[in-house]
Amino acid sequence: MSFFANLKAKRAAKKAKQRYEEEFTEWESEKQTLTQMLDIFTKAAKGEEPNDQSLVQKNGELVLWTGTATFHEAGRTSSRYVGGSQGFSIPIVAGIRYRVSSTRGTLVPGEEMQMDRDQGFVKLTNQRLIFAGNTATTEWAFSKLLSTFTNPAQNDYNFGVSNRKKTSGLRFSPTDGPIFGRIFAMTLYAFEEGIPAATTMIKNEIKEIESKKPALVLESTSDKKSLN
Repeated sequence: MSFFANLKAKRAAKKAKQRYEEEFTEWESEKQTLTQMLDIFTKAAKGEEPNDQSLVQKNGELVLWTGTATFHEAGRTSSRYVGGSQGFSIPIVAGIRYRVSSTRGTLVPGEEMQMDRDQGFVKLTNQRLIFAGNTATTEWAFSKLLSTFTNPAQNDYNFGVSNRKKTSGLRFSPTDGPIFGRIFAMTLYAFEEGIPAATTMIKNEIKEIESKKPALVLESTSDKKSLN
């Protein structure tokens, strides 16, 4: 093999290894999340839950996941004046000036947006999502949930419920956000279809992802080698 061909092969192998490591990291993270979910819902099916004395639970309610987040809700920024002018005086004759008053301009209402209210604990149960902070406490009952939205990073969630006009939500850390999203989605499925159905779905997803384990493929000038 010539020098340039050898250099090209090394570069290709380096790219292949980098691609494999990225795919394997993503695959391993997904499998760990599914395994964690299976453990949660398997225990829930038996009526087991984490030892939690800080929540007054409803009949048949089980705590599935606990984390921390920032609570935010729809609000308005402060109103402001635009187009105002400062007062000034105009000389008319010696010793006499005419004073022109200032104007505050036009009052512009504040912008409506999601505003941070508090930081605290989040508890996800089989019936509702709960936030408890130092100054704010709220819940989103699954029976009243109308909509759920998240950002591309999947760490900021907005929830719409039928018993409140204002949309509110939670912002998690970049690590906790995606995990919460997966468990939350499965919890909603369990709320509609039952915990055993959710457990079965998770087991099927684990089987599927195990069949798609990434492999390191190295290309040479003559053939391709696959290393599991």
